[in-house]
Amino acid sequence: MGLREAIRASSVPIYQELARRIGLQRMQEGIRTLAYGNQEIGTRVDDFWLVGPLKISAVEQAQWLARLARSELPFPSEAQRQVREIVRLESGQGWTLYGKTGWNNSDQPNIGWWVGWVEQGEHLYTFALNIDMPAPATDLPRRLTVGKASLRTLGLLDGSAQAEERTR
Repeated sequence: MGLREAIRASSVPIYQELARRIGLQRMQEGIRTLAYGNQEIGTRVDDFWLVGPLKISAVEQAQWLARLARSELPFPSEAQRQVREIVRLESGQGWTLYGKTGWNNSDQPNIGWWVGWVEQGEHLYTFALNIDMPAPATDLPRRLTVGKASLRTLGLLDGSAQAEERTR
């Protein structure tokens, strides 16, 4: 499975193997270089994002994604472009949606999340959605359903020139 498929499927075993290959020291350096969340990965390289100690707030996530969307992260522009292409979900007249889903099942209730951004012309709108998932089997699809409905309500998925006014 390639990285594109792993990201779309949220394939934890692929991420874990990649993290092991990177190694604890290089991973810690990378997280610090990226200024990602609390920048703490602890002593286990293959589950720090699943069970901690790495934490990031929804606001921090949206700010970090804005840096990725604008190619402002401290990595080569081409690598950032490739990541953006991998997380591109769909587009319509005047807009493109990028995003990634996730699921924290180490807390109760489970937390489902969806993060990303919408490009509308020259405008960039980042978002981070967290929802309780007491019944993950039926709640997992709600991340996208609720998220897209919210983006539509804001006029971000309809190409509306009024989206900027609605989000101020």
